[in-house]
Amino acid sequence: MTMNPLAHAKLVLGILLLLVFCVSTVQASGAAVYHTVVFWLKPDTPQTTLDAILASVQSMEDLPMVEAVYVGTPIMSDRDVVDDGFSVAFTMTFKDEAALQAYNADPDHKRSSALTLPHVARGVIYDYQSQ
Repeated sequence: MTMNPLAHAKLVLGILLLLVFCVSTVQASGAAVYHTVVFWLKPDTPQTTLDAILASVQSMEDLPMVEAVYVGTPIMSDRDVVDDGFSVAFTMTFKDEAALQAYNADPDHKRSSALTLPHVARGVIYDYQSQ
């Protein structure tokens, strides 16, 4: 079946409008939740322990409620506004608050915390939801 160019353009436009509506509906219905953690490790923490902490945090991406994990160490900066004095930071994304709560109760998360927390001199956690 051949379509005249105007009918074809209307069909393509209709499909695009439907796609935009579907994507915006999905985005509006579920704002992502972010869990950002910054740790200052004790000065005597060996590099092997830091490496184990980084690997442990990254492994949390395998948990079903975790959508993504970004973990790393600071980039040194000459800018006064940049705090590069921490040891390790990570951000995890979750579909919603219920997923974050499930993560907090998860045994693998508790094991990772048990490995990490004895080496932490200071820690800050920011949990927030995208708007």
